Amino acid sequence: MKHILAATCVAFLSVSPALADGTFMLGGTLTFGANQQPNFGVSARFLENDQVDESTLGAGVTYYFATQDIGVDVFAGYIFDSAVFGVGYDLVQSTPIMSLGVANTD
Repeated sequence: MKHILAATCVAFLSVSPALADGTFMLGGTLTFGANQQPNFGVSARFLENDQVDESTLGAGVTYYFATQDIGVDVFAGYIFDSAVFGVGYDLVQSTPIMSLGVANTD
């Protein structure tokens, strides 16, 4: 099941440049809550907006170092000048996430 979700997300990310005003985000993600130990990972996400000082929605994948798992998440955040901060939910790990990363913004 994890491989199917990861493949779906990769397929979404590969066709997403055709969408207008979107951007990619690379950053770090931390899981919290859900009666689990915090877990840190590296994320790649597609965001639907690239405008500074606006909110955005996104979807992406995360590689978690401690468990060596891959997560697929949905994300809501705020775009700063070349940076994005937000929260979301990892569908594979079944846990909330918090993420900070860099993006090409307008």
